[in-house]
Amino acid sequence: MNPSLSLKWFLGAVVAMALQVLFLRDVALANVAFCFIYVWVIVKAPMRVATPLLLLVAFITGWIIDVFYNTHGLHAFGTVLLALLRPTFFRILTPANGYDERSEISLSEMKWLWFFSYVGLMLISHHVILFLFEASDLALVGLSMLRAVSSAIFGLIVFGLLEFFNRGQ
Repeated sequence: MNPSLSLKWFLGAVVAMALQVLFLRDVALANVAFCFIYVWVIVKAPMRVATPLLLLVAFITGWIIDVFYNTHGLHAFGTVLLALLRPTFFRILTPANGYDERSEISLSEMKWLWFFSYVGLMLISHHVILFLFEASDLALVGLSMLRAVSSAIFGLIVFGLLEFFNRGQ
């Protein structure tokens, strides 16, 4: 893994978690769409990062969010499961000629169809896991799915805007 890319990823992770804890904790659209910017840490992880390292980063990221949200492991579970699903999503979305060794996950490099498919799969997977486990009641499945889909759409918009403003760097 490129040292400058790993430093950029680490700093991005710190900023994403700080934004989540300090500003986005109580942000919700109509109490159904939530912005979980900390998922960006797993979404933007370098393509060739070792799975054990990604799992460790996912656990630490989720655990830190759990500490501030008082959710007893829900976010840690969701991010670790997301890190486990990530290679499967790469296999599903692999282009015909494969990935370049130097590829990084960005809208400018991967183009909009691949990027939004990948981010959409990641977000909907994370949010479905998170909201279904949070509800832990079959009577709340409908509300949980509404929250998961709404939050995934909200997240796609936010992540798209982040990529749009970060495209030259």
